[in-house]
Amino acid sequence: MKKISALLFMLGIVNVGISQIYLERKDGRVIFDGQSVEAEGTVFVPQEFTKGYVIQNGKKIDIAKMRLNTYDNRLEYQEGEQVKLFTLPVTEYAVDAEDGAIRLFKRGFPKVDRQNEDTYYEVLYDGKYKLLKYYKAHKLDVTNYNSATKMIKFEIGETLYVLRPDNSIHKLKKDKKSILEALGKEEEALKSWWSKEKPNPKDEAGVVNIIGYVDTL
Repeated sequence: MKKISALLFMLGIVNVGISQIYLERKDGRVIFDGQSVEAEGTVFVPQEFTKGYVIQNGKKIDIAKMRLNTYDNRLEYQEGEQVKLFTLPVTEYAVDAEDGAIRLFKRGFPKVDRQNEDTYYEVLYDGKYKLLKYYKAHKLDVTNYNSATKMIKFEIGETLYVLRPDNSIHKLKKDKKSILEALGKEEEALKSWWSKEKPNPKDEAGVVNIIGYVDTL
């Protein structure tokens, strides 16, 4: 336990409970729940530290290397060899995307399912209606029978939500019925547009297109 605590201090992570921590080591192993384990998969979005910015106290601050730990909902940044946490609340941040655009993340949305106001979401559409994507890493124990080495596999699940102008938040499935129900009072107008435009609700870009149309009503 002392060795783990010392490592957390060296990484600049001194205010997070060890039972909640996920840390990658240089040798490829992972410290998880206070134990050094073998791990597959990732908990990070994006997977590597990426250039971006954060908003703290209304001020924009450029960050060279940052990423979101989706297991702990913890925003991390790298400074030299150290991995650190932000000491002041980050209400909004963005990271560079591979296509040259930016990926915007925000928190402060209403509680829903197991998420609360501190949960980060990627904002896919930002208007009167907001299309939000929630990332959550799930842990699977894949240790072989009779193995002395504990093996954990992480998989990141994705869930879409829509935030209505009345500040209510609703989970979306990528099907027509779910989307129509989540958008509530705009359902009838949307049905007419849908029959003409035939957007693909299975495709994320199609869902963005649908929310964008509803935002014009």
